[in-house]
Amino acid sequence: MPLKPYYQIAGLPPKPHFLLKDHTGREFAVVEHYETDRAKATGHTLLEFFTTDPSLKARPLVWLDVERWEVLAGHGKNLPDADFEHGLQAFLQSFPDSERDVRRDRARRARYSDLIDLIEKGYTIAFQELFPREVRREDFPTAAIAGKNYLVDDQYHAQPGDFRNQVTLVFIPESAADAANVEPDLLCNWIFGEGYEIVRSSLSESLSHEAVSALVKNEELEKIYKERLLKVRREAALLGVKPKPYSPTTPVTPVTLSTPSAQHAPSNPSHPSHPSHPDSPGGGKP
Repeated sequence: MPLKPYYQIAGLPPKPHFLLKDHTGREFAVVEHYETDRAKATGHTLLEFFTTDPSLKARPLVWLDVERWEVLAGHGKNLPDADFEHGLQAFLQSFPDSERDVRRDRARRARYSDLIDLIEKGYTIAFQELFPREVRREDFPTAAIAGKNYLVDDQYHAQPGDFRNQVTLVFIPESAADAANVEPDLLCNWIFGEGYEIVRSSLSESLSHEAVSALVKNEELEKIYKERLLKVRREAALLGVKPKPYSPTTPVTPVTLSTPSAQHAPSNPSHPSHPSHPDSPGGGKP
């Protein structure tokens, strides 16, 4: 269900978000429900009113526009009386700006709750997922491999405390109707300033390296990806993503990274950026 109480989104025990008393003396505990579907997010929050008053057979429900900070009068349900929404509007005006901003921040965090969960589990996140309005289809690099055209998606480790200086490149067939649910034909980590490694590929080794080498030679593309890496990490911090827990790691054999002019070496599963490594759960997973 897209609407969820904020305590559930935040992983907290069930509890009301604020208390109030109406003009008749009835006391209510209010739970705030937020939209978690980014495609439907409107900035409207649903307030659910709990009371021990036996005369109320159903819990009142009222919509609040958190951006404009006003009750959407006329859209409430199970209201105890005709003045309930107007009384709530007057009550909410007593909230200081700091409390209003808390609700706006909650609404924003709720819209990205699924991505926050993935980031905190160590998965890479596509730039277009965090900033869908900043990327058009024609902005994605393309690659032609063995007569087949691909779009190249860029994904990042966004969790605060994760200092991997890299982008994961995901090669998706351009003809795919639903790219989000298509297994990529090629997945690689481009480690800035060092080289790249093929994480997974259904293509031949020579074709894989030929496709990736053409991208990592592009200095302008590298600049764009570096800027996006910083941007997604700033956004993750603003969304309140929990930092990556510190855990001492045992030394591993350094992976031999490929460069456009170097001899190609296979991916090393012991390297921290490989998806099977404990420090990279799902690393490079689209």
